[in-house]
Amino acid sequence: MPAVPNPASPSVPRRPGADVSSIAKIVVVLQENHTFDNYFGTYPGADGTLGKGIVLPATPGAPSTVAPYHSPTLTPPDHTHNWAAAHADFDGGKMDGFVYSEGSPTTMSYFDRSDLARYWAIADQFVLCDRYFTAAMTESAPNHLFLVAGTCGGLEDDNVPVSLPFPPVFARLDARGVSWNVYGFTKWYESFEYVQKTPGAASRFHPATAFAKDLAAGTLADVTWIIGAAGGSEHPPANVQTGESAVADGIVNALGRSPFWSSLALFVTWDDYGGFYDHVPPPQVDAFGRGFRVPCLVVSPFARAGFVDHAVNDHTSILKFIEVRFGLTPLSTRDAAANDFREAFDFAAPPRPFVPV
Repeated sequence: MPAVPNPASPSVPRRPGADVSSIAKIVVVLQENHTFDNYFGTYPGADGTLGKGIVLPATPGAPSTVAPYHSPTLTPPDHTHNWAAAHADFDGGKMDGFVYSEGSPTTMSYFDRSDLARYWAIADQFVLCDRYFTAAMTESAPNHLFLVAGTCGGLEDDNVPVSLPFPPVFARLDARGVSWNVYGFTKWYESFEYVQKTPGAASRFHPATAFAKDLAAGTLADVTWIIGAAGGSEHPPANVQTGESAVADGIVNALGRSPFWSSLALFVTWDDYGGFYDHVPPPQVDAFGRGFRVPCLVVSPFARAGFVDHAVNDHTSILKFIEVRFGLTPLSTRDAAANDFREAFDFAAPPRPFVPV
């Protein structure tokens, strides 16, 4: 894939052989339940809600009267965000069902730099993706499965079977001798039949707090998933700044100050939309998705500086990046067709020193 020019950074001589192999460690952070417009809808240069005159009806067919507004609280309510609600919100692509489907105008609330200064600072330094979608138009579990398996196995809700017969990327990584670990909420990831039947696989799953201990000990797997940062996943009604600080201090700054920084790729994203409004209709690729936009931040010494990435990506794009980096075959048609995120990186440039956020 040809490099995408980054107007925010000066051109530099290409380093011989520079490509995705410059990445030695990949870390994926999955927080919970916020849309792009809810967190970054007023971010400069991004496709947000500003200047669009957006108003939604309070009841079906009524005049549109509810506009996006700055949240008066850092502890937003938990909205309905299951399959039925998501499709009602989507309304066949009209994106106008949110207020009456969720039963509250709070779906239209948003945060800005004054609320989420550290996430916005990460975006300022690195890459903010404004065309990153969830993989399934529904709640959490199907999206978690897409993230590591390229499919949800037909699942529409959070009722995950005790054993999932389709393979996760863990199997491909093991076959290649690539190390991996999962921290945080691991229940659904341990539901794969592969994990249950593979000796030693259970030892790859850890509480969220173990990540800091392992990193301090100089131990970081080739691929790491952190499913909810230790200290806060941001699932409403949790305080959004608590989760933000947990990610900024416990993950971003900790990795940036570690010996792994010079060859690291870190993705920070959110599992589903949480019932919050987003104005961009997700492109539909099959019966399950895509789902609504969520934030995605790409942090790396090779990430384009201050770059708003307009390429269409979703949870399977992170999976695709892992597959491309380690030479793995796709798990499904979704990850096979997914964009691989390389537009977010400039491997021609030398790795940038880390500046804490």
